[in-house]
Amino acid sequence: MTGHSRPSSVTRTHLAAFLGLACVGLYGTSFGPAASTLADDFGVSLDRAGLLVTLLFAGSISASGTIALRTTFRDTRAMTAAGLILAASGLVLLGLAGAWWMALVAALLIGTGDGLIVAGTHLSVAMSARDVPSAINRLNLWFTFGAVAGPAWTGIALDAGAGRGLVYGVLALAIVPVVVFTLASPRMTPRPRSEHHPAAPMSPVAWAMAAVLFLYVGAEFGLGLWVASYATDVAGASIAGGALMTSGYWGALAAGRFTSGRLLEAGRDPGGVLITVICGAGAASVGLALAGGSIAVATTAAVATGFFFGPVWPAAMAVASRESPEGAPAALVTVGNAGGLAFPWLQGRLLVSAGPGTGVAMTAALCAGMLALGLPAVRRSRR
Repeated sequence: MTGHSRPSSVTRTHLAAFLGLACVGLYGTSFGPAASTLADDFGVSLDRAGLLVTLLFAGSISASGTIALRTTFRDTRAMTAAGLILAASGLVLLGLAGAWWMALVAALLIGTGDGLIVAGTHLSVAMSARDVPSAINRLNLWFTFGAVAGPAWTGIALDAGAGRGLVYGVLALAIVPVVVFTLASPRMTPRPRSEHHPAAPMSPVAWAMAAVLFLYVGAEFGLGLWVASYATDVAGASIAGGALMTSGYWGALAAGRFTSGRLLEAGRDPGGVLITVICGAGAASVGLALAGGSIAVATTAAVATGFFFGPVWPAAMAVASRESPEGAPAALVTVGNAGGLAFPWLQGRLLVSAGPGTGVAMTAALCAGMLALGLPAVRRSRR
């Protein structure tokens, strides 16, 4: 199978992409429940432990950015498999690391693999699907499957006394069968470009969607990273309790992504979906910041924020891909993931220095920024 055909059903290539992104969710969300353990193991402060996520995103945008700039090699099967192998290797190193610098190297290795996986899976779907918006939504729904399992496993295992090596070793082993399945899937390459049919440049609307995703990734992963610490600090939850709250957040995000998939498949305007859910996420995150010591209110608000966050990525991707179908996926992944460089670390810094409420309020501020960028772009797209 090549990029020339666009099958309407889920193919083996699609399933390999889905499983690859599920692995990203599995390991990418495990840092939240493990943040305090990692900080204690390496003798660093809680917010400094957040630098692991910063380096993960640094490696990710470097890898996906390289893919976005290159036009001569895009075998998505090899790209995704290479990313999975690098991520698994980094997880093993993180589990065995005996010094802080080794943990930083492991995070960078995981991030480099992450960028290859995300770019490869999105390219596979964008090049082969008949209905790109709904296919991209299904792809990102699989991320949330892994994102529910990752924090739950990490938090429960750590609460039961499991060591860091076992926790991350199991996550690495879970990636191995996905590598095998990916390498056995059909090769996928894009259409060859010529002087008569050059790649279309990114439109202003697509760049605006990239800016929305820049803020969104910072908000989504920032809250996913620190909501467990927020639950522990505000309500005295255990490691397992905070981890389950994190899984609830990602599970609600999956429900939101599933709902948006149904809306997009029914022909709803992705721009309208995007603006609606940004407003909902902003309101819910304000409720989370004001929850005080009530774990019930905090959990409800976190789950609601996750639900409204779910459709943001696929809806923004759909708006951008509609106007710049070839160049949008890798470019949006690169710019979007850049939001993970600073915002999660900054949110952790605020949580430690200014208190949990102030730290969580940063999510609402990022939602306001997404609305300010997205609303005029959606209006322009409709015109």
